Amino acid sequence: MAGSQLKRLKATLRAHGLTGQANIKKNKKNSKRQAKEYDREEKAKTLNKIREQFNPFEIKNTKSKLYKADPKNGSIAVGKPGISKQIGEEQRLKAYNVKKQLKNRRGGINDKRFGERDRNLTEEEKMLERFTREKQSQSKRKSNLYNLDDDDENDEYGNEFENNLTHLGSTLSYDMDETDNFGSDNDEFFSTKNNKRSHYEEDSLGFDNLTGPPKKKTKAEVMQEIIAKSKFYKQERQKAQRKLEDEIENVDNEFDDVMAELFDSNTSAFQKPASNEPIIETKSEKDIEYDMNVKKFLLDKRAVPADRTKTEEELLKEAEEKKKRLEQQRLDRMNGIFVDEDGDERGVEDLDDGFWESEIEDNFPNEEDIIADSDDDVKFKEDDQEQETTNSKEKDNIARITVNKSISCPDDHESLLNILEQSSLSDHPKIIRKIIRDHQPKLAEGNKERLGKFTAVLLRHILFLATEDYSENIAEFRKVQESLISILKTVSEKYNKELSNECRVIIKEIQENFKNENFKSLNNDDLMFFILVGAIFSTSDHYHLVATSCVILMVEFLEQIKFNSLSKISYASVIVNILSQYQRISKRYIPELVFFYEKILATFINIDETMAIRIDTDKLTFKDDIRFDNDDSSIIHLHDIFNDQINQSTDFQKSVLLNILHSLDSTISNIWKNLPAFPEIIINIKSVLSQYIRRFETLTIAKNIFDKIIKLEKFHKHIPLTLQNHKPLSIPSNAPKFEENFNPDKKSYDPDRTRNEINKMKAQIKKERRFTMKEIRKDARFEARQRIEEKKKANEEYHAKMARIYNTISTEEGAEKNKYEREKKLRAGKK
Repeated sequence: MAGSQLKRLKATLRAHGLTGQANIKKNKKNSKRQAKEYDREEKAKTLNKIREQFNPFEIKNTKSKLYKADPKNGSIAVGKPGISKQIGEEQRLKAYNVKKQLKNRRGGINDKRFGERDRNLTEEEKMLERFTREKQSQSKRKSNLYNLDDDDENDEYGNEFENNLTHLGSTLSYDMDETDNFGSDNDEFFSTKNNKRSHYEEDSLGFDNLTGPPKKKTKAEVMQEIIAKSKFYKQERQKAQRKLEDEIENVDNEFDDVMAELFDSNTSAFQKPASNEPIIETKSEKDIEYDMNVKKFLLDKRAVPADRTKTEEELLKEAEEKKKRLEQQRLDRMNGIFVDEDGDERGVEDLDDGFWESEIEDNFPNEEDIIADSDDDVKFKEDDQEQETTNSKEKDNIARITVNKSISCPDDHESLLNILEQSSLSDHPKIIRKIIRDHQPKLAEGNKERLGKFTAVLLRHILFLATEDYSENIAEFRKVQESLISILKTVSEKYNKELSNECRVIIKEIQENFKNENFKSLNNDDLMFFILVGAIFSTSDHYHLVATSCVILMVEFLEQIKFNSLSKISYASVIVNILSQYQRISKRYIPELVFFYEKILATFINIDETMAIRIDTDKLTFKDDIRFDNDDSSIIHLHDIFNDQINQSTDFQKSVLLNILHSLDSTISNIWKNLPAFPEIIINIKSVLSQYIRRFETLTIAKNIFDKIIKLEKFHKHIPLTLQNHKPLSIPSNAPKFEENFNPDKKSYDPDRTRNEINKMKAQIKKERRFTMKEIRKDARFEARQRIEEKKKANEEYHAKMARIYNTISTEEGAEKNKYEREKKLRAGKK
């Protein structure tokens, strides 16, 4: 149809008879006829069709491949997005208005949960209180289930049950006036406990003829009798309770009058004493003794059931399981794998935050006999305790030093030296044990912190004794040193944090001194410290706060010390032994050990110029005529390292060389032999050992090490790397998938019905999720638009209000100004 949109609209309306002149003759009948309802409906339908025809954007048409299109339109109408959008906007507006009305208003839900908003209660306390209340409510419900005395039965049965309950034609009800005659005196009624029935019971229950044969009662009748008796007893108890309450109320009402009369008659009894001294009631000896016994009984241990005695097989099995668990934990730490240890036993080497946490317990001083042992108490071996109690002379020496049967716990090493200055060296372990026993955490508050500090003091004391000259009494010093180390290991199991912190302080001190003075700052106490770290802490961990730092520090010594004297070499040989002991389990490769063995072995012998090994001095070379015997010792004593007279002798030099060779033998056997690069590690050491064998025939240990190296090299054959040689893979040839009975409505041909249903559910969930997210975004955009409109409206109202106020003020000012001008002109005219 040609023409504009307006012309087309007019033509369409004229064609459907909605506009223009209708060619209908008017008569009286037609003029009086009114339009019918169906005419209006048809007209509305026609207008809707015309409106849809002239507004194509109101209808969404989608071409479908599954169904044939309409021959008239060529498409299928599936919806009206404009109307749908309008309906959605209206629904969102209603929801937004409701949400706006409920904003900042309290809901009608009463939160009766316990402790939800109480910040003073912990989560455990809340859970415990909820559990207690739940158990109480459950027990109350269960107890009231079959309770005949419960008041709820009146609601269940009603008054009709009490008044109209009958048995064998006789009523079970009773008159309360009649029951008062015997209700106060319960002797007659409660004599039924001795299988005697009162006259009232016989009449009320219908037993008129007791001499005749009794009729067997049904279960319902028996229950009715029981319920009736229960009701009667309950009313009697309620009556007695009401009577008692009335008497109490009367006494309360008359109490004020009685007290007033007593106060008037005897006012002196209620006056305060003239003196300001407080009245103290003295207790008798029996009362004091009674109070002491009560406190003593409160502190006694309660009896607990004893554990079942386990068989030897069960004990061995538990021991094996514990060893396996601890070994697995050690392997995890060695490999750097952290495993959560909740519920597992933790050893002394654990340094996590949870290891230091401990609960604060109330302790009572000087009550060792009746106070239970604490988890932080230090317990020594039984043999040490027995050995200490057997020697009375030693106990006298200790008692002479102590004051008031107790020794104060020193906070630093100087205080400990002041305590030990009057005692001999052999008494040091016993005095230290006594200090620890007198300051157990269970005896007094603050002892735990004191013992933590004393652990660090004990470590300092052991290092102090290592610097003393003990060459005259080596046996006694060795015994005392072993005892002190044993005590330190026992105490470190409970106070590992304080000991670790002190060890890190000592490591820092050693490093600073070595940085400033090099080898001059080192002493025997440093070697003793490294030995103690290996004995107390786990040195196989992948990273340890103390052991790893010590390894780094000792490696630094081996790298930076210039080995131009026998004392330095002997000192370094002890460090090498300690490092080998550290790595006996983890078997980690330390390159500084290889550097030390090559350099020191080359120092004691003239090496060929072809070997690229640099030495620091050539004054320590052995002579060719020296001989090594089997009786030569390979042990290096710490007190001989810095002794100038001893370390210049040839015997001490031979001991140092034998010690290094033994250390090399141990390192090869325990650490290096399993390394893939063993032939490359040992190549220079092997060349030096061959020269030792050629020059010193009596040095059998060198030949043994050389033969061991030859044997171990046979097991280390390097295979060169090669590219991976895979068989070529053919291109897969897959036949095309064809469905004979193809159905376009069927979306899946999976034979597994369960999997097919699961896929359907997944697809539906995905579809619903997309639809929900789309609706949420629409709601968010709608609320944003509403907020913007409300803000604009509020701003417009504000500006209109301010303009109106401004206009009002301007009008008033103008009127006042005009009035002022008129008054001014009037006064000027009068003049």
